[in-house]
Amino acid sequence: MSQIFISYKREDELRVSRLVAALERAGRSVWWDRGLAGGENWRNQIQGALDAAKCVIVVWTHESVGPAGDFVRDEAAQAKRRGVLAPVKLDKVEPPLGFGEIQAIDLTSWKGSSRDPFFQDLLAAVDAKLEGRTVPAAKGPMKRLMRRLTYSSAASALLLCSVAFGSNLWRLQDHMCGGPVFQPYISDACGALGLGDRPAKEERIAWATREPGSCAGLRLHIERFPKGAYRAEATSLLAARRPTQFEVWTPMRRRLALFQPQEYPASSSEVKAKSVALASAQGRAERLCRGFAATTSFRLRSAAPEAEKWSCDSGGAGVVCAFEGEAVCELDERGLVENDTCGK
Repeated sequence: MSQIFISYKREDELRVSRLVAALERAGRSVWWDRGLAGGENWRNQIQGALDAAKCVIVVWTHESVGPAGDFVRDEAAQAKRRGVLAPVKLDKVEPPLGFGEIQAIDLTSWKGSSRDPFFQDLLAAVDAKLEGRTVPAAKGPMKRLMRRLTYSSAASALLLCSVAFGSNLWRLQDHMCGGPVFQPYISDACGALGLGDRPAKEERIAWATREPGSCAGLRLHIERFPKGAYRAEATSLLAARRPTQFEVWTPMRRRLALFQPQEYPASSSEVKAKSVALASAQGRAERLCRGFAATTSFRLRSAAPEAEKWSCDSGGAGVVCAFEGEAVCELDERGLVENDTCGK
């Protein structure tokens, strides 16, 4: 059984799984109750693992320090009595009453890196518990302080540069924002800061990908970026909009009454006679459909006869058939759509 036990609240399982994975990548074997089978001995299994552990990592969160965190606090109390408690914080919370004297390792800003100084403090605490040594002083808080001091010094220098840049001293904005180097990244940064009349990245992409000539697209752009770098150009293009018309052809079907008379010579069977009648009716169907489409509003794609009521006669010469039906016309109907065009 693993010598490291993790006590946590079930609602924090996803975050705790990241911690477990990081510990295992660092070569530490961890026991926790994820995937533990239910049954009568469920609690006994947990108690057995807790008793056998030489280090108990207790995870303090909003959930575990709250009213529903009884089990976590009970397991923490047992670990504290045995001197194997190693508490960590995943949320900015105060440990429950009775646990404040043991400094919890602050993992509230931990992103999962094994090189994080606070995670390294946890590894050092775990190893000390496993080996029965005194837990060494945490190094993470001092490293965080030094990092903040470094950032503060850098920020001061950056502030001086920013004052000169923001006042456009020596035309720095013009040279920097519109220069040829590291574009469009520099221009995007200037746009985000409202400098140099440059568009921010989101506006630049929206302007480049808008539908060419679309007045609606320009209106939407002004609505999304009311103070954007392209507002004046968009307004100018809208003012110069011009109406346009274009044709659209819509597929349609029209049925026209069709009569096919008996035609000779006769056929040897009724099936063949019907086939002959349909073939003869093809020309009639095409003439009917062509006549219907003989305007600028339609164009004919195809025509076909369709029989509905047959009349067949047989005699010594064979069988002849006539039918009443329809000419089925497949057409495109012309329409005009009006639209406003703004720019190219």
